[in-house]
Amino acid sequence: MLIDQISAFAALDDLSQLAVGFANGAVTVVRGDLIHDRGARQRTVFESEEPITGIEFREGNITTLYIATTGRIATLVISGRGQGQPARSLDETGCGVECMTVDKATRDVIVARDDAIYTYGLHGRGPFYAYEGQKKMITIFKDYVAVVSPPKTNTITRSGPLRAFGGGSHADDIFNTSSFTLLNIDLKFIAHQEALSSQVKALVSEWGDLFILTTDGKVSKPSFEFSVL
Repeated sequence: MLIDQISAFAALDDLSQLAVGFANGAVTVVRGDLIHDRGARQRTVFESEEPITGIEFREGNITTLYIATTGRIATLVISGRGQGQPARSLDETGCGVECMTVDKATRDVIVARDDAIYTYGLHGRGPFYAYEGQKKMITIFKDYVAVVSPPKTNTITRSGPLRAFGGGSHADDIFNTSSFTLLNIDLKFIAHQEALSSQVKALVSEWGDLFILTTDGKVSKPSFEFSVL
């Protein structure tokens, strides 16, 4: 039996609902007492020909899922008024894996693409912040959008000039680095930027701090040179 690859995941804070996206384009919602493993039930709520790249919950009187694929951004009501209706398309451009997050203060989603950082509400696309370059990962940290980007030198192949001229170890260092940036997309400025010596595996915002987990198994906090409001 083939098991479809999980490509996106989201959960409510009380773990009463989970949403799982798959590379085959399906989204499954799991409901029930998941903490005590009692009465959980699941159903497929969305199907697409494109891989799922992001899922986020928007809570309220109506619970809505924001769903990203490689080709579009959509919303789907999963409880409350409007439940059972087809997904509503917000944009015919999608995003990469880990390039969508939710701002819990505004309940809008933030989407990172190579040209800009975009915001989406229930009725469509909102303001955007022009910020060019490849994006690997984003999350919300207080009033800021945290962005991880691979180094621009990743466009050079490992068998390119750096190796040809004896720069093997230096080349490996360059290919393993990442760029970490904090953006204030409301006031439109870069608040902080630094290079990281390892590739980033995850960003975690918890206990009022932001933590970076790298592929070498280390957890660190960015070295902010300013006071984050």
